[in-house]
Amino acid sequence: MGVAYIVGHLSQLNYNAWYGGASKELVDTTITQIEDGNIDRVMSVLRRLNLDYQPTYENRAHYNELVYEAVAQMEGDLELQGTKWDTSPFTRETWLGHWQNDTGFWIVIDHILEFEVVRSGDDAPKMTNVVISDDFKSISFNEGDQWRHELTLVNKYEASHLWRHLDNDGVWKTDTLHKLIPASPDQRGFTQQVDNGTQDGRTKP
Repeated sequence: MGVAYIVGHLSQLNYNAWYGGASKELVDTTITQIEDGNIDRVMSVLRRLNLDYQPTYENRAHYNELVYEAVAQMEGDLELQGTKWDTSPFTRETWLGHWQNDTGFWIVIDHILEFEVVRSGDDAPKMTNVVISDDFKSISFNEGDQWRHELTLVNKYEASHLWRHLDNDGVWKTDTLHKLIPASPDQRGFTQQVDNGTQDGRTKP
């Protein structure tokens, strides 16, 4: 999965003749560092490069400088922690969507001007005091004057969920939430019921 993620990052960069030399060096260095087992360092550097590189038709967006700096960081031995290269795999958008546990309890997180959070259940009050960490790994919010919810990402599709009593900060319970991903049109088409002698997308014998 890590290699596919890296290829996805590289595919976002605009290639033309001017970018050729820098792009080739970036690809070569990425492959070498992955083969040498330095995938965490490569991923961190590529995430930073992806944040810094903003394609534009007006200029070359300092592409060469950004790439050569990224290559130097990939090949270097200096610790990345605490530097601009120590980048989180998560973003604000990671939290957006429908999160649900195995019992059907759900939380929906949206963001327009600010985060808006709702949960399942009758007469659930609007969530308030929404706080998200600088690395986007955790988010917390209050429910009325009784509960504080704390969510922490395990990965982009799974989060631990802790309920706290606001009056004494004690933990009431914990569970795991999973981000629901909408089915693709092909998946929906293959499993839908139809009226022309087919079922689950297949012709009946």
